[in-house]
Amino acid sequence: MEDTFFLDTNEGSIECRVIANLYSEKRKKYYLVYEYVNEESEDLFVSSYEPEDETNTLNDINDPAELKEVTELFESMM
Repeated sequence: MEDTFFLDTNEGSIECRVIANLYSEKRKKYYLVYEYVNEESEDLFVSSYEPEDETNTLNDINDPAELKEVTELFESMM
């Protein structure tokens, strides 16, 4: 069974499929790589999160250097 969740957006609730959970030793942060289930696009999305946060908040990554590091971490897993 694949992991899915619903992401609330301005356009409504979007079903997402989890591609990978990552942890950066360098930044001491957790990341979630996911895609939209019912979209034709092959885009992947990444957000940081705190596993202990009961609200399950996904945080945007706005720092290009951080995004590059997460991308490299993800690619090293594939």
